[in-house]
Amino acid sequence: MKEYIFRDPIHGNIAVKDETILRLIQSPEFQRLRRIRQLGTSFISYPGAEHTRFAHSLGVYHLMGRVLRHLVEHRVEIGEEEQAMARAAALLHDIGHGPFSHLFEKVTGMNHEAWVARIITSPESTVAHILAERDPAWPARVASFIRGVWEGRPFLKELIASQLDVDRMDYLLRDSRMCGVTYGQFDLERLIQTVTVVDDHIALTDKGITSAEEFLLARYFMYWNVYFHKATRSSEVLLELALRRAVALVRGGEQAALGFLPPALEPVLAGEELSLDQYVALDETDVLYAIKRWTAAPDPVLADLSGRFLHRRLFAGIRLDGGLDPEQEEGVRRALRAAGFDPDYYYQIDRAASATYQYYVAQDAGPTPIKILLSWTDPPELREMTEVSQVLRGIATQPVSRSFLFVPREAAERVRAAVMR
Repeated sequence: MKEYIFRDPIHGNIAVKDETILRLIQSPEFQRLRRIRQLGTSFISYPGAEHTRFAHSLGVYHLMGRVLRHLVEHRVEIGEEEQAMARAAALLHDIGHGPFSHLFEKVTGMNHEAWVARIITSPESTVAHILAERDPAWPARVASFIRGVWEGRPFLKELIASQLDVDRMDYLLRDSRMCGVTYGQFDLERLIQTVTVVDDHIALTDKGITSAEEFLLARYFMYWNVYFHKATRSSEVLLELALRRAVALVRGGEQAALGFLPPALEPVLAGEELSLDQYVALDETDVLYAIKRWTAAPDPVLADLSGRFLHRRLFAGIRLDGGLDPEQEEGVRRALRAAGFDPDYYYQIDRAASATYQYYVAQDAGPTPIKILLSWTDPPELREMTEVSQVLRGIATQPVSRSFLFVPREAAERVRAAVMR
């Protein structure tokens, strides 16, 4: 087929030469990702953070191709069909995300990983048809590849999901650039040049130690400065509380109190099982339009929470050392009631440990810690990254601890006093 070029702000020209890949990109399920932001409500904190999971997925596809070419050039045997399937999996790895991704999952209970598998394997799916036309086994194989249960060679699935994968490589560079910060920058070229395969697992040569340190420190700094930005977390809390209020009203038989309910959101808020077509029709435009209309909802709580989110009247964040004991929590609820707020919808504790993004710590690396192949030992030895990097040993022992209590600014002083007693 004729080469198709996507102009990308991170990687330059992304070339698509495979007809299957181009058809997947053109499918309704993949085009929907144009309407799902990569960073949820981060645009509240960083005005440029409007980039989408569509762009990110193209970037991951591109980087998968680059790493595979590098490995083949360095005598790692990878069949053409294996490479093609790995590129397809890279492209489709985020296809199941819903509006505002993990936040929406918390409210509705819908699991994006389950939707990835369903979109890729369901007979109703355009994506599944395209994959099956390439090879009848591809839908199931691509789905298992993304889920990490693929029974093929481990290094291929590690390129999608590990401590050193092309997903992280793209989102760090992309998120950093689009947010207008430098925290997520690292030497991508050098990192790719030092990727190797040892015993069928991904590793780096020792020439890549500095690049890997940059990469992992980039995750560390992006985590604290972008992904866990206090204004972003506050905006997510507001959106989550507004959606929780809408769910409570719909499931409590008080749908009229919303004033307006988009057809695409109705079965979601009601807790009904969605068809594939219903899920693919759902995106962030539905949620944001509902929030806009709900600012005039008959229900005062929904109207207020929606207005606060829409007009960026964020909750104040009170820093906590940990959680709240029962006495403190009851004090918070009393303080909110005294200020005229329903405590069921006007406070939330947000913990760093529950955030989507985590930086690298050796004890959390699971089955895929980053391994370095040392050339100066005889014979060459594989070592875990923190064994050869003093820089990473420093952050690997740091506990992850950051919590905020988010409440309306009007009640912040009362609540702070209740917490500090």
